[in-house]
Formats: sequence, structure tokens, C-alpha cells
Amino acid sequence: MASNEVHDIVIVGGGICGLAVSLGLLRKGIKSLVLERSKYLRSEGAAINVHSNGWRALDQLKVGTDLRNFSVPLTETRFEDVTKDDKNVKPKPYGGEMRCLRRKDLIETLAKHIPAEQIQFGCHVSCVEFDSINNLHVVTTCDGTLIKSKVLIGCDGSYSVISKSLNLEPPKFFPIWTTRGLTTYPEGHDFGKHFLRLTTPNGTLFGRLPVDDKTIHFFVGHLVDPAGDMNEPKLIREYTIELLKETPIEITDVVKNCDMDTLSRKQIGYRSLWSMLNQDFRRGTLTVAGDAMHQMGPFIGQGGSAALEDAIVLTRCLSNAINAPTDTSSDKKWVERVEDALDLYINERRPRLMRLAFQSYLIGTLESTKSWIAKLVVIFLLAVFFGGNKWDPSLFDCGGI
Repeated sequence: MASNEVHDIVIVGGGICGLAVSLGLLRKGIKSLVLERSKYLRSEGAAINVHSNGWRALDQLKVGTDLRNFSVPLTETRFEDVTKDDKNVKPKPYGGEMRCLRRKDLIETLAKHIPAEQIQFGCHVSCVEFDSINNLHVVTTCDGTLIKSKVLIGCDGSYSVISKSLNLEPPKFFPIWTTRGLTTYPEGHDFGKHFLRLTTPNGTLFGRLPVDDKTIHFFVGHLVDPAGDMNEPKLIREYTIELLKETPIEITDVVKNCDMDTLSRKQIGYRSLWSMLNQDFRRGTLTVAGDAMHQMGPFIGQGGSAALEDAIVLTRCLSNAINAPTDTSSDKKWVERVEDALDLYINERRPRLMRLAFQSYLIGTLESTKSWIAKLVVIFLLAVFFGGNKWDPSLFDCGGI
């Protein structure tokens, strides 16, 4: 890639959000360049829940129909507690469309609709500078390559270089660790089409969601951080099975028979409400989206769908500004229109993201705190702000591109 080449829009990060933004812009006739640090498409996390609001976004990108072929619709969430004889089953039906997608399927489907030359692999961004003379963002990769752009969008996840350049606060962490993976049953499984959430006597939470008739996505959340290196899949599996030793064998078998290359373990991170409320997500024509903007815990299952919403809103705002008829070709006027568009994007997204982050934070606190006083306060706040039918995040419609 020539160092003197100037791109209109560069997107750092070739994950779900970055590819969705690139595809959205392409649908509006606007080319972008995606910089992905890996040498191939990444699919960490095994699978992702996509609620109705996420499917609306995918339909706007014209990939929803293709992706539905990879998954089955889920009917409800069932809550069980192995310490109770009746298992305390309390189904919660879904009011809209809910599916669990392999990240691999989602990433590859988004990518296949983007020209190959618009995704540059092996571009690990090390720093970002601004050339004030030419009004250009200058991205430097670890191999010394310089990439210049008029607009720079950071979709580079939790440890975003772009977020750091905006001086955004780094993520905080709950004292909760989660193991995720996929298990394949070549002859098919008989777990139905519901999301099972099972609590064990030691406080470990097990979740099981069917992706399709032969594949299960599972997660195991716990409050104990074991000593030693837990990066090896075999060690992760052994430790996770030990956490689930007091559960029925059909539960431990899900982990025992998992696809080892999908197994991962990480501590749950989030961006603080204070930073979401007060920090500036734009500097000039630079902004962020997805986890780089609003990392949240998985407690309401909206992280991925929120990132897809970001992509739609950002596409709409940018394309309206860039494609608007104008009587001048002035670069200054173009920059001003883009800056106004990014402000519209941030102002539209901030209230929505604040509410999602607040609900996720409260549930994460409820699950991790040992203080009964704190638990009572959190339960009260959840009842006041999110109780009953006051607010269902999946009913949200982010609009069209």
C-alpha cells in the first residue's frame, strides 16, 4: 500500500462493527478501507446473540436473509437452579426475533459483500496522528506503513488504539470470568430451541443456546479466578468442567465434547457510565463505534446488536453528508459537513447506549457483589428503570441507512 495514497474513509478493525460500517457505506455508494490486524477474518467469542433490533440492522445491510439460514429462531429463556428439586423453571418468551449466530458466519457473510481490496489484513495499528496542514489522519502500522484518510473510524474493540487517541477511559472489569465455546453434535441434539440459564450450587452460571440443529453455543460464568496460566484450551476445559461438577451429566458433556478451537476465556469488561456520559467520542473527523465506544457486559445480550445499530446510524449520518448535493467542492466545507454528521451520530447514539450500559452494569453488579445492601439497591434500581414492560431493548428500531 502506497504511503502517499489518501483514502476518504478508513475503518480500523475488521470485526462485526467495522465490517458492518464498511458494508453500510458501500450500500450507499461510498468506499472505505478496513484495516484488520489479523491475517484473516477473526471470530473470537464463538457465537453471538442477535435480538430483533440487531436483525433490523442486518436487514438494512441486506444480509439478514442469508444469515437466517445459519441459525434457528429461539422461543424463550428458561431459568433453572440445580439446588432446587423443581429446578425453578420460569420461562420468559421472546417478544421478537432472537437467534444465536456463529461469529464466523456473521463475519464471513458481511465480508463477502465487501470487495476484497477494501479489507487490508495484517494491519496492526500502532498509533494515530493528525496532519493539520493537509487535514488528514495518519495511521501508522506496526511494520511502519503510513495510511492517510480524511475520515477515521475506530471499530477496533475493547483495547482500541483509536479510543486511546481520543483519551477515552480504558475499560473497567467485573470480578466475573466467562468461558465460551461451541459444541457440535453430528447426529443432531435434542436441546430444543430455548436458551437455558442454569445456576449451580457454587454460584457458577451455565448458559446453553442452540445455533442450529447440530450446534450448541455455551457459556460458563464464575467469580473465581484460578491461579496459573489459563490460556490453553485444554486447561480451560478441565477447569470449566470442575466448576460444573455438581450439574447433570448432560451439562458437563456440553463442555467435555466442545470444539476446542472455539473455546475461550476472558474477564468481563465494560466502559463506565461516567465515561459514556461525559467523554467526547469525536475529534475532528475521527470517531469510534462498537466496543471501542461502548463495551458492555453480556448480561442483557445487546453488545453485538448495539454495534450493528451503530453501523446503521453512522452510515446514515455520513452518507447524508457526503452524498448531499452541494454548490461547492471546497475541502473545508466537506470536512464541516462530515463533522456535523458525526455529531448527529453521537448525539443519537449516546442516550440509547447509556440506557443499555446502565442496565447491563446493574445486572453485572447484582451477579458479582457480595453485599446484600448493594444487591437490594440494584434490585430497586432495576425495578424502577427496567421493571415490567417499561423498556425492552430489542424493540428498538435504529432506522434505515
